[in-house]
Amino acid sequence: VGRARDAVFGLVLMNDWSARDIQRWEYVPLGPFGGKNFATTISPWVVGLDALTMFEVDAGAQDPVPAVYLGGGVIPRRTFDIELTVALRTARGRAAGAKPTVVCRSNFRHLYWTIEQMIAHHTLTGCNLRPGDLLGTGTISGPDASERGSMLE
Repeated sequence: VGRARDAVFGLVLMNDWSARDIQRWEYVPLGPFGGKNFATTISPWVVGLDALTMFEVDAGAQDPVPAVYLGGGVIPRRTFDIELTVALRTARGRAAGAKPTVVCRSNFRHLYWTIEQMIAHHTLTGCNLRPGDLLGTGTISGPDASERGSMLE
């Protein structure tokens, strides 16, 4: 965990465009499977971690406390205060000049796991992490109903 951030160049926005109708059906008992291989897009830019230092904040407490190799309450946890908004507009709405409809507002700081913890867990069993690899954080939801990152929530 202590050296994990050295392996990160920067952050991008990523959307896995899950096929939620399929995912809802297969979630029990399989978990996400075919519904997660629909499509993935990322932003055309990468924001380096150095550019994000002004947004760094203490991460919230974890309950339950994770295993020692993930910091286990020993290593100070840091994350980023990055506001996120998801808005949708149909092609017909765009042509009519309609404004997008906000579906969700959340924040990167709501993630349960820090970047360092995700990397430590990913590599614990010897799984490679190479330059150019893309790791997704998963859905980012907040405590309020308006901060749900998935329509299934």
